Amino acid sequence: MIHDAVIQIHFYIQSGSFSKTKTIQFCKNHEKNLEMLYGIAKDSIEKEKEFDLDQLMIVASFHIVNGIRQKYSLEKIKEKLSGEFSKYQNVTQTLNSVERFSIEAKIDAFPKKILCLATRDKDFMPIPVGQQALRSV
Repeated sequence: MIHDAVIQIHFYIQSGSFSKTKTIQFCKNHEKNLEMLYGIAKDSIEKEKEFDLDQLMIVASFHIVNGIRQKYSLEKIKEKLSGEFSKYQNVTQTLNSVERFSIEAKIDAFPKKILCLATRDKDFMPIPVGQQALRSV
């Protein structure tokens, strides 16, 4: 059962024969943990010039949560993600090899947002796929 004050983000990443699914979930009372993980992931990416998919998902989660809460359009969220990811050459190169990067986010009582991030013209471009309301259980 989903409560009104919850963050649930489901990721699906596919590249060739490799695929990964992951769910990140926090209740509103522990949301500071997401902010802390975002800071750690961002620092690690900047210092090490390397990243893993888990760090990438944390960075994406942080921007998605903030964008949804600020009632940004999917296009604005896409711009924030593109801006963040384009800062790091290694992130862009890796994402260019990803065939599918889907994100489904349910934040508090806001309607569920679904984004599909894909490559286009050798540059990583998040592409909003759509959104739909989550039915109450």
